[in-house]
Amino acid sequence: MRGRYGVLLLGLLLAQLAVAGEPGRLEIYLTDHRQAIDDFASLVVELEALRVKRRVGWRFWQSGWEELVPQQRRLDLTAYTDGRRALVFAGAVAAGTFDALELRLAGLKGVLRRGGKPVAVTDRTGPLAVTFRVRPQQTTRLVLDLVVLDLSDHGQGYVLQVAGYAQYENGVLVDKVPPG
Repeated sequence: MRGRYGVLLLGLLLAQLAVAGEPGRLEIYLTDHRQAIDDFASLVVELEALRVKRRVGWRFWQSGWEELVPQQRRLDLTAYTDGRRALVFAGAVAAGTFDALELRLAGLKGVLRRGGKPVAVTDRTGPLAVTFRVRPQQTTRLVLDLVVLDLSDHGQGYVLQVAGYAQYENGVLVDKVPPG
């Protein structure tokens, strides 16, 4: 009897390894939350890279950050409000579970509506702790909701940060932060 269970266990393990190598599709979108974006005539975001971090498990050799090449490197956030969003990455990635996402910016160039003056915007997007799965032959979509805040009354000027995200698997919403 023990031999059969050993063969069954080995078969299940090999099947899991085979599935783990199959790719899934990951899509990452950006949108802007409605705080201080109306102060801007334009707010151009230049993407350097997108990075995802695999969850460390029994495949410890796969830990670390994986860089994704953005398909759209430059976008004006003022165009992506009221439900509009910019696709910045869509492609195949090895299936697995991830526990972080980082939006690396090369620059931010803001121009205010009033007076048309350039204004500095501080990048506070940083790595985002978000757990998501990419399943073989399925699509996972992450929509990052960015927000520009006017903190000038606190001596900090304008800052850009992540307000939240929504996660979809095959078009079905599975997680949203903040909830709502």
